[in-house]
Amino acid sequence: MEANVLLIEDDPIAARLVELQLGSTGCRVLSALDGLRGLKLAHANPPDLILLDLMLPGLDGFEVLSRLRADPQTADVPVVVVSAKSQATDKQTAARLGADAYLTKPYDWAELRALIHSLLSERPEKAAVHGTCVLLVGSHGGEATPVTLYTGLALTGKGEATTVVDFRPFSIEHSLLLAVAPRPAPVSLSDPGTMAQLPGLTVLHPGGLRLLNNLEGSGEVGQLTPEDVRAVLDVLLAEGGFVLADLPLYPINVMHKAAACCALLLLVIRSDPTSLAATRAAITLMQRAGAEAVRTGVVFVGPPAEGCPTELEQAVMGVVPAEAGPDAPAFRALADRLRDLR
Repeated sequence: MEANVLLIEDDPIAARLVELQLGSTGCRVLSALDGLRGLKLAHANPPDLILLDLMLPGLDGFEVLSRLRADPQTADVPVVVVSAKSQATDKQTAARLGADAYLTKPYDWAELRALIHSLLSERPEKAAVHGTCVLLVGSHGGEATPVTLYTGLALTGKGEATTVVDFRPFSIEHSLLLAVAPRPAPVSLSDPGTMAQLPGLTVLHPGGLRLLNNLEGSGEVGQLTPEDVRAVLDVLLAEGGFVLADLPLYPINVMHKAAACCALLLLVIRSDPTSLAATRAAITLMQRAGAEAVRTGVVFVGPPAEGCPTELEQAVMGVVPAEAGPDAPAFRALADRLRDLR
């Protein structure tokens, strides 16, 4: 059950329990500790469902519910009131203001999960704009980085709105390679407000390419988790256009999560023996992780050795000269191949 859930709850311990319980089912939970913050998050990036406490500091839950229903952005989002208030009058007021359901604390986790599943199943699919994601993975190091950037510039030159994301924690290499000033501070993905602001946190290349880098994940010492990667891609793809993701092969569970969002997974490789051995291992790992369901291909940096493409059993999407710069025709050709994905 994959869904974006906004939890408006002033008790951080209770909020964390909900995040853990629903996160284990595939939900992505964003928490707000007061009603005003919850309203801002809901308006900026409407979730699939809202869990709303009533006893909140500042604006109480009834006022928050009233404002949610008055906002065209959130008027149709299912709202489940979750409160220790058990009086019939409270439940009636919540229903009158537009709540879809009411759970009294303490409640059973299975009941909450079943209720969320039911509400989301009844809701019609959104006719949302959805972009095209291409995941580029270097089999043995940093091969994917220049290919990702220069293909992004080629797409932008062809009139395609394109964002390049560097999913290596704290990396500003993309900005340095393109001589674009990076953001002065890391983009913290553990901050509840980051996702709502994400499109505005990109830096712009003079050619029109958007760069998102210097990311601090919510994992240990800032590592990106699978949930971080999926949430970032969901937000950017909702903007439309192309999203090119530069991602390390390891850890494999992060790569697998990203691949599930993408129209194509490209392994960027050299034809030397070390890279080829790493590529064969990478293909095996991707297949074991379930990535065979995603379209895959290879891009060679330098001419491939004789028989190499046949041995790898992957479609060759392009061959890029080893020292090619951003104006090389090979990147424009690869950009045209990616445009054919639509």
